[in-house]
Parts: sequence; C-alpha cells; structure tokens
Amino acid sequence: MKSLRRFLIILIIGLIGPLTVHAHVQNENNLYSDIEFSEAKQEIVLLHGIRAIARDGGANVYKPLDLLTRAELAYWAGSFRGLTGTSQAIRQAALEQGLVDSLEGYATYTDVSQAYFDGAAPVPDDLGDATLSREQFALYMGTFFSEPVNGKTLFDMAGYDAGPTGIVEDVAKESVTEGANTYDVFRIQVGGQWYQVSHHPKILNGPVDLTQWIDKMIEASWYSAESAHSEERELDIIKVGEAQFTEEEIAADPGVSMIDEPVMAAEDVTQETTDDRESAEPSDSTTTKDTARDTAGSGNSGFVSDTGGSAEVTSSRPLPVILIIGGILLVVLIAWLLLKRK
Repeated sequence: MKSLRRFLIILIIGLIGPLTVHAHVQNENNLYSDIEFSEAKQEIVLLHGIRAIARDGGANVYKPLDLLTRAELAYWAGSFRGLTGTSQAIRQAALEQGLVDSLEGYATYTDVSQAYFDGAAPVPDDLGDATLSREQFALYMGTFFSEPVNGKTLFDMAGYDAGPTGIVEDVAKESVTEGANTYDVFRIQVGGQWYQVSHHPKILNGPVDLTQWIDKMIEASWYSAESAHSEERELDIIKVGEAQFTEEEIAADPGVSMIDEPVMAAEDVTQETTDDRESAEPSDSTTTKDTARDTAGSGNSGFVSDTGGSAEVTSSRPLPVILIIGGILLVVLIAWLLLKRK
C-alpha cells in the first residue's frame, strides 16, 4: 500500500514537473485572455511585443479596467529601459533613477510620461494629474508608435526596424524543439524573397497558423531587435491587413500558447500580488475612460523575440494545456480509486 502511494506521488510529480507553457505565435486573441473586447487590444499586443509592458507574476491576464499602479509602472518602464534583476529590484532601481517619484498609489499620465520619456511626452490637456486604467495607459502609449518624442518613436526606443509589406506568396514551416516542447516556426515569402519569422512572434489581425496567410496582404512588419546582428534578421511583429480573416479564423488556436516569460514559483506570485496590493492606494485625481479615449490616440505597430532550439524533420504540436492538465487529473483520480479499493 505504501509503495503504491509512493509510486503515485512520484508519478504525479513526474507528470507535473516537466510541464512548461510557452507562447509561440501569439495574436490579440491568445496573448492575454481578457482583452478580446478591449478598445486597446492591438496597442496592448504591440506594447507587449516591444516589452514596454510585462506580465505580472506570469498570469496571462492584462486587467484592462484596473487602475495602473505606480509599482506596476516602475516595473514596466524600468524593464523597458534596461533595468535588470527581480521585479522588486527593478522597481527600486526605477525609483532611485527618477523614473517614478513613488512606488505608492496609482499612476497618472504625468507619471507615465516621466517613466518612459523623462517627462518629454505630451500629456492630454487637464489629464496630467489624472489616474488612468491599464487600458487607458495602452491607448495613450499607442500614440507614440508613430508620434516621436525627442526624435524617437517607441519602436525606435525598442530597437525595432520596419520589415517587408505586400502579398504573402508562400509559407514554409518546420518543427522546432525547446526543452520538452515542440512547435512550428515559419518562413514567409513576400515580393519573391523569403523572410524568417521569429520563434515567438506577435501577430495582428491574423490567425496564428501562418500557412493560412497565402495570398493575404501584410500591412506592416518589424524585425526583432535581438536579431539585429544575426546573419538573418527575424520578423517579430506582423500586422495583416484588416478584414482578410474572419473573427473565428483569427481566434482559432491550433496548439499551445499563452506564457512567454518564465512562470514564477507560487511564493513569488504571492509576493508580487502582495507588493502591488500594498503599493496601490486610491488617488484623489481620477478621470473617466471616455475622456481618456477622446484624448488618447492609437498606434499601428510593436515587437519581441526569442530564438534557439533544434529543427526537426516532422511537424508536431503539443496538446493544449487544458487537455494535459485534464489527463493528469484523470490519472490521479483513477489511481486514487485503486488505492481506496485496496
């Protein structure tokens, strides 16, 4: 009996232990699970792509209607501007370097301008001291995809360069393995030339299965900053022209996606949540979402990439995470029933 129970525990650990979740091709439908109906969903994808925002504790929710805290702003802007270390170390360094004045309370438009642009970004009239939701933050930041501040757009600041546009003539894919995960990576042909797509690209207005893109128009694309010095640059953000795919085609998920930062340990997630909760206090200055939307524009572009892994001849996709977890729970239930009978 004890030996069987010990075997069961080892089996569960063995099944759960190596389970990792990686984002591969991501679009506005699978990057975050709660932005489908957000007015700022494209801006959120682009800001995540260029690493102007980062996940909190590994969760794939953006919480668009939550007010942005100064602690979150310090972490996002600090990471974007090259600060490294733990999330708390980045926040503290952002405070010490003057990116934020405080880690307490909620952020304002003026705080955002200071954090990302040293105060040089224009702030909507009468909104300087107003707090803003995370959705309003994305809409405001979206204006700087095309509007330069001190001569640079957000793409320039992130090191992203414009890539090809035009009709997709052909698509090739191959299987790549990273650790225990196998997934597809793509090359696309535009204007008679082949372009490598990064392993973890961000897509706008198109399905994550790029083989469906043949004869579709690419409206804009950007090369990843990480591939600037490689032999072949990689496209990390691709914007397909609107209305070329149905909502169902865009939402279709042929394989695993979701998290593209390392998943934090449970105690780290708890600490992150506690830190944010303690640092967020109500502010006297607020504004409505409608006012912010009237004054904040939206942008067209963004970027991020990972490379590595070995190519394989055959193409395969891992089961969706929910099926893997369901299978594990089923094994546990069956084993538990066998134990009870004995």
